[in-house]
Amino acid sequence: MTSTFAKQKLALLASAIALALMTAQAQSADGTVVISGQINASTCTLNIADSTGVASPTNKGTRSVELGTVSPTGASIGSLLGTKQNITFSLSAASGTGSCTFATGSTGWNLALDLQSSQVGTVSNKSFLTNSATTGAATNVGVALFDTLGAQITTLATGQGYQGTKLAATGVTAATSLGMGAQFIATSASAPTAGLFSASVPLLIVYN
Repeated sequence: MTSTFAKQKLALLASAIALALMTAQAQSADGTVVISGQINASTCTLNIADSTGVASPTNKGTRSVELGTVSPTGASIGSLLGTKQNITFSLSAASGTGSCTFATGSTGWNLALDLQSSQVGTVSNKSFLTNSATTGAATNVGVALFDTLGAQITTLATGQGYQGTKLAATGVTAATSLGMGAQFIATSASAPTAGLFSASVPLLIVYN
């Protein structure tokens, strides 16, 4: 028969173990919140020019890029279709005219692509923009993006904000332009079907 003393001892040990477990749980991390952002006094206007080098005189921060009409004949999965179109980005003063001047502490700028997961797909280990057209949409086709050096961006980060995919490896000076290319890419072993394509790329100016 177990003595009263033994029972009390076991109970005390059990309580001590339970307390130790509770203490360990209170001290362990069950999740992580990553907070990022940017504070900078530089406020420049982003100018977007098409392949001809002409920027919109009115809404400087928005530009439509026409990829033209492309035939799906002979398309294979992961292959680029049609002709790559280039867009050029530059900065001007907040007023829209004159040179952009960085605030103290900033020496360069970059552009981050602020894409969401619904906007990005992957084919042949390369990311592409998905089609967001809702009526008469083309299928089995996406748009590949290229960085300022003309290299295809193989991984498009999503949900990253200012930490998203950059157009340049490092920041460039205020007087230097950045570029981005866009070209159709076949996303299936089945040939693309005729229809419309539409996609939007949110851009964030990153000062460094």
